[in-house]
Amino acid sequence: MKQYRLLIFMLLAFISVSGYAKKQQRWIDRLEPTSWWTSMHNPELQLMIHGNNISDADFKINYPGVSIIKKQLTDNPNFVFLYLNIAPETAPGKFKIEAFRAHKSQTYYYELQQRHTGSAERKSFTEADAIYLLMPDRFANGDTKNDSVKEYFQGVHRNIPSCRHGGDIAGIISKIPYMADLGITALWTTPVLENNDTAYSYHHYGCSDYYKVDPRFGSNEDYRRLSDSCHVHGLKLILDVVPNHCSGAHWWTKDKPAKDWFNEWPEYTSSNYRMNVWTDPYASESDLYKMTHGWFAPNMPDFNLNNPLVFDYLKQDYIYWIEYAGIDGLRVDTYPYNDIHVVARFLKSIRNEYPNMNIVGECWIKTPAEIAYYQSGNPNKDGFDSKLQSVMDFCLCDAFDNAFNEKNGWDNGIARFYNLFAQDFVYHNPNMIMNFLDNHDMNRYSTEVKRDTAKFKMGLALLTTVRGYPQIYYGTEIMLDGIQGDYQGHRFDFPGGWSDDKRNAFTKAGRTVEENAIFNYTKALLNYRKNNPVLQNGKMKQFISENGIYVFFRYNNKKTIMVITNNNENNYDLKTDRFAEMLKNKSTGTDIISHKTYKLSAPIQLKPKTVTIFEIK
Repeated sequence: MKQYRLLIFMLLAFISVSGYAKKQQRWIDRLEPTSWWTSMHNPELQLMIHGNNISDADFKINYPGVSIIKKQLTDNPNFVFLYLNIAPETAPGKFKIEAFRAHKSQTYYYELQQRHTGSAERKSFTEADAIYLLMPDRFANGDTKNDSVKEYFQGVHRNIPSCRHGGDIAGIISKIPYMADLGITALWTTPVLENNDTAYSYHHYGCSDYYKVDPRFGSNEDYRRLSDSCHVHGLKLILDVVPNHCSGAHWWTKDKPAKDWFNEWPEYTSSNYRMNVWTDPYASESDLYKMTHGWFAPNMPDFNLNNPLVFDYLKQDYIYWIEYAGIDGLRVDTYPYNDIHVVARFLKSIRNEYPNMNIVGECWIKTPAEIAYYQSGNPNKDGFDSKLQSVMDFCLCDAFDNAFNEKNGWDNGIARFYNLFAQDFVYHNPNMIMNFLDNHDMNRYSTEVKRDTAKFKMGLALLTTVRGYPQIYYGTEIMLDGIQGDYQGHRFDFPGGWSDDKRNAFTKAGRTVEENAIFNYTKALLNYRKNNPVLQNGKMKQFISENGIYVFFRYNNKKTIMVITNNNENNYDLKTDRFAEMLKNKSTGTDIISHKTYKLSAPIQLKPKTVTIFEIK
């Protein structure tokens, strides 16, 4: 009998506890953005609310200055998009969001923070900057404790090129002084937001949580520390924006906010990757549709930015990170894969909050006219304005890949540079073009020139002296090796970024003789450019290449720089008569690298496969 009474007691206790747990179960499991700020230019805030059948709940907010504009539903009852108005006079603080359902209520708290003074007017990167691009997973491991994280599919396997290698934000922070010493003034990292995909997650161009830094890189606070460290050392931080797609690991793929959240097909359909359909006057609608609506990859669901809910969600996410982390500039991934008219409006909405924010876009196209179409301010016949102040010069990258490996001719060899720059008339602002030898998506420049140090230095010299501004891919400063034609071969670890590396190429002692020669040369070029505005926004005048020699000048009212490229395999004595219009009343040229001074009245003796940079006086 006692056992029976005990069993009844336990059963009643279980029912009581279960009922209490059920009563306390929270209706909302996600509310994004996770917080916001007062005094934003746009007073409207979209809250994405997720919970089981949450659409049948009503909401109430009683906080001075905050009001509900509308409750917007979709075909998925697990989502509510609550639009708020935050009046300009609203004070920072936490307020209650009350949810009502079937005569019951639950309270949730939301925080409005105070913006930093001058946040809206923050300065951005310009043509005066030199940008360092790195992949966090492959640069430096500053915290081994986050190499593998519970509930995240991939841990560290450095011996497998396609797996994660363990680089993180702490590692980047530890190398900021190194970058500053090199002459770098801005840092662009590939994305750091969570990507919990089962394979190839290390590149992070697919996101699985838009308000969370991947814990294998560190925390949200660590990312803010990275920004602070950049600013302390005179660097700006550039955020990589990916509006085209997310990760297949995002929880949305299991519970889509709306049927049209993604661009869907009856069966998997990839993009045709033909970005020139946007500028093709004869393009078919079907080709354009497949380019913009086809998926970039099977594990990257393609966003439908024409859905206003998607648009507002992503726009707010990137504004959140700019405000939270003190971001100084943006780089937009795969710009033309989106509906370019929508993504232009997307970027405009961000610049409405930050009018000085410069944005560089990846438009991987192979003619200057097509690239120029995407630079803001270009007088396109169709009236299109991309809202990209800067574009990436893939044409110049191609010239670097070929010019020093070819025989000189009308269109080949060193003539490639003259012919290319002669087309700069198509650009609204040639100084705001990003120049690069390589990046994470293409062969390393070291492999393109087959590790020929002379050719490699030629590329570095022209990269840092022509119009536009340079982007250096991590490891370029030591001629880091790679494997041609292999994505993973473009993304080797930086030697010395891991405590168990055999050597540390971040230090002089840890670099080879060859690496130190390239490092010192890169450092000299970048620091000279950093301290001489003539190479940042000075005018440019070039002379037609002849006999394998290409000469151009950068000049302003204070200084004249003469750049001479000898693309021959032999010495060359260059007479200066032809350049009289730029050398009038000038008598000497001082080599900015060797610091030797030469008389311009005598022929200049050029060594084979060299670029000589003279400061003219």
